[in-house]
Amino acid sequence: MAAKANGAGELEAIIARTALKYDLLPYQSKPFAQSQPGRLGGMARLFGLETVPLGNARVLELGCASGGNIIPLAMRYPDAQFVGVDLSRTQVAAGRARIAGLGLSNIEILCQSFTEIDEKLGSFDYIICHGVYSWVPPLVQNAILEITRARLSPLGVAYVSYNVLPGWRMLQHLRDAFLLTVPDHHDSVARVAKARELLAFLKDATPDKGAYGQMLQTWADRLSNLPDDYIAHEFLEETNSPSTVREFAADARRHNLAFLGECDLHSMIVDNYPAETAARVRAMTGNDLVESEQMLDLITGRTFRQTLLVGNERLDQINRALSPACLDGLYFVVGRDMQFARTDTGATLSDGSGRQMTTTLPAVAAGLERLVTRFPSASSIDDCADALTKAQLADNGRALVADALYRMLVAGMITVSSEPINLPSAVSKKPLALAIARADAASGAEYTTNARHETISLDPGARVLLPALDGTRTASALAAVLVDAVKAGQLNFNRDGQPVTEPAALPGIAEAFLPQLLSNIAAAALLEG
Repeated sequence: MAAKANGAGELEAIIARTALKYDLLPYQSKPFAQSQPGRLGGMARLFGLETVPLGNARVLELGCASGGNIIPLAMRYPDAQFVGVDLSRTQVAAGRARIAGLGLSNIEILCQSFTEIDEKLGSFDYIICHGVYSWVPPLVQNAILEITRARLSPLGVAYVSYNVLPGWRMLQHLRDAFLLTVPDHHDSVARVAKARELLAFLKDATPDKGAYGQMLQTWADRLSNLPDDYIAHEFLEETNSPSTVREFAADARRHNLAFLGECDLHSMIVDNYPAETAARVRAMTGNDLVESEQMLDLITGRTFRQTLLVGNERLDQINRALSPACLDGLYFVVGRDMQFARTDTGATLSDGSGRQMTTTLPAVAAGLERLVTRFPSASSIDDCADALTKAQLADNGRALVADALYRMLVAGMITVSSEPINLPSAVSKKPLALAIARADAASGAEYTTNARHETISLDPGARVLLPALDGTRTASALAAVLVDAVKAGQLNFNRDGQPVTEPAALPGIAEAFLPQLLSNIAAAALLEG
């Protein structure tokens, strides 16, 4: 009993130290698009599972920080219920203040340890645990899986992200270097500064021209663009315990949770690799899903996973034989970098990662053009098929479009959602911005969340204009808002690299500047449909 009590006391001490570090250097709390319930529900439905519509779902986030991931969802889905749990008093207080400022009544953030969660919270249709699992002791990891199993509703889907081996082992060199030389008794900000200083020194001082030297060079460049909170909590935390996907899936099974798959479908598709590689993977793993995922981790050196879990009793309901028929009733999200181009023989789609799809079929070209032109909205098969002629529809055109969408999905060119996203692609005469974007801009925030659950940086023009996009102002009234902001010193207009200060010139410049600014806001999915 004494040993068990000492173990519990040590765990509580680790939890308390972790909470203090997050109080001293709070983690930037932003939306994480991959974890949104629409994405989780879309993946589950793709595999043949029934899910609860987000409009009336209950959502739990473990390790919610200040609620940056769930507050925008609570704003967008007022009839759903959201609960966040976090240890950091500083971040919980910030989240509660934001909730109060937005006037939300369908969300609460609790300041407590995961080990204190019990049945009083009820059950949840979606459970999110992002950026926590690898950074807590084994007993807390166990608690996360216990909570997930106990609190998951019969139709529930859970999302857990974690650092994964063996790929993350490449970064262990960096963590080891920091922990060996950066004093733990310094505050978090000072420790990050010393870590940056050390890495800059090692990059320049190492004589190694091989893998170690390349790693130092790569991460010195990468960390220079990453915020302090990321470095502190990724590399300097007391606990960082990556696991293999095999180990994680086994731990989940012990808690009666089944491995559904990864949030990014394309990462699971063996046929995305050369035919010989795919054949070898299948032969070596016997087509076992988890073993196949483990082998793909060995091939790719993946360092991070975003795994979806469901109750083990649903395992037999999962349909692993995916096909275009699985897409009915789902919606497809196109990235802002997707390009559509007509060619002499048909059409080509390309994304920012260099992936392409070409077609010579007029019906498919028409459907995929509609998919892209509907951006930033998501599109169903029927939305795309609306672009087809009657003759094309009669000639199996809808099925051809569905097949093309399926191929794009498994290639990673589009993502899937169970929820519709209908947004304007053009600016109305009296544009209305999302309420959360108006509130964030009015507060002077550097970023906000769009209707696709993405982080959108706010430049000075957007911060000035968004609060005025309340659906009542015409273009002339909005231009006047910009002029007033220039006069108040909140915004600058430049001409030939020089600020314009003449009052008589400001209205004309504002009117010329406004359409592009509104177009950017619309393209960022910040306007209501």
